[in-house]
Amino acid sequence: MISSCCFRPILVTLAKYRQAFTPSNAKDDPSDARLLLELLLQHGDKLKPLQPEGVEMRTLQCLVEQRRGLVDDQVRVSNQLGYALKQYYPQVLEWFREKDTLVFCDFIYRWPTLKQARLARKVTLESFFREHNVRYPKVIEARIAAIKAATRSPMM
Repeated sequence: MISSCCFRPILVTLAKYRQAFTPSNAKDDPSDARLLLELLLQHGDKLKPLQPEGVEMRTLQCLVEQRRGLVDDQVRVSNQLGYALKQYYPQVLEWFREKDTLVFCDFIYRWPTLKQARLARKVTLESFFREHNVRYPKVIEARIAAIKAATRSPMM
């Protein structure tokens, strides 16, 4: 007799059990239920009892799921932003490697068009980059030179 304890019938085990007794590998719910019952009755003592996860583990799993959702959202929004910028402001994608940084977002917010970026004074741009912890003078100089030299793309 099976105790009231729950067993974890492994789907792979059930599939192999079905294959052993049904060479055609045909399956349907009633026959799977019969095979599962037979598996539990005849081999229940060999199956491990289901041990529910503790509160901490369930909480951790929930947090990991939420984090995965947030990361997916971040990637989706970043890709949408990149696609939109390719349409009207592709130069900014060349000036910044990462689209998911504060310096990138603040730059676009402050200079939303190529014309506005090109009209910005060099001192203003240098100050902006320093405020956003861009510490390498060569990186700052290269970006400013690229901004000043940028032209409208042929698509526009």
